[in-house]
This record gives sequence, structure tokens and C-alpha cells, in this order.
Amino acid sequence: MTSFFLAGLMQGSRNGDDTADQSYRGDLRDLILAHRPQATIFDPGELMAQWLSADADELRRSHGELAAASVLTRTRLAPPVTRLVGTFHDLVGLAATADVCVAWLPGHEASMGTAVEMYAAYQAGRHVVAITEMRQNLAVLATATHIVPTLAAFAELLASGELDA
Repeated sequence: MTSFFLAGLMQGSRNGDDTADQSYRGDLRDLILAHRPQATIFDPGELMAQWLSADADELRRSHGELAAASVLTRTRLAPPVTRLVGTFHDLVGLAATADVCVAWLPGHEASMGTAVEMYAAYQAGRHVVAITEMRQNLAVLATATHIVPTLAAFAELLASGELDA
């Protein structure tokens, strides 16, 4: 059975609760399952919602307060933010265990979280597929084992069997 980690743009360079459209996650899931019906799919968006739902309001408030701070010291972060940071670390670890890390990076908008997930998967010897037009971004070039421009090209890669090796 093959497992896929759905890395991709969430917050990007936006502030606070302003996040990118996440509908691509369903598109990726549908495409993967069409080619690998038995695949296990790890979706950080879903996992974060599950893992952090009990503290969602307090987390939003604490995270929002970070914008007003002039200096942040990680050991002094509010407990909900510390939990969020720990969740990010857990997700990065999960990216390194999946057989394939699929990174959705539309247009030319970078995502630091996605870059960390890609790096962890690459370091673990996993397939890292970047779906992006960023052909000259050094982080993408250094971590992706495959760079494709569109979902259709990703579908072709899935069909080719190259990700099964």
C-alpha cells in the first residue's frame, strides 16, 4: 500500500487567519485514489483540524497576539501556540514517513511549511512531487524528485508507475 502526504500552500505569506484556498486537497485526494484506490492519504489540513479542534478559539487568539509582539522567544510562547508548533513538527515527521510527499505550490507563491515538509521527505529518501510552475526555485529543485506543472501532469506521473519504485 502506498501512502501520500499532501503538503501544500496553507498560509504562505499571509497574516493571521488568512489562508489560501484549500480545495486543491480534495482534488489531489480524488486523483490519487483514482490511481491508487488503497492509498493512505495524510492531509495536514484535516489532521490539524482534528488534533487542535478542542483549543481552536484559544489558539486563534494566541496566534493573533503574535502580530503585536516585537520579539518572540520560543520558550515563552503561549501554551496554545506551543501546541501548534508541536503539531507542525509532528506533521513534518509524518511527511518523512509517507511514501510520496505531494507538494502543491500554485503560481509562484512559496510556502515555508511546505518547504520544510518537502525537505524532511527528501532527507528520508521519499518521492517528493512538486506541482508547481516554480522551475527555478532552489528549495523546489533541491528537494523534489519530480516537478510537474499541473494536476494533469501529476496524473500522468501516477499512471507511469515511477512513484511505485
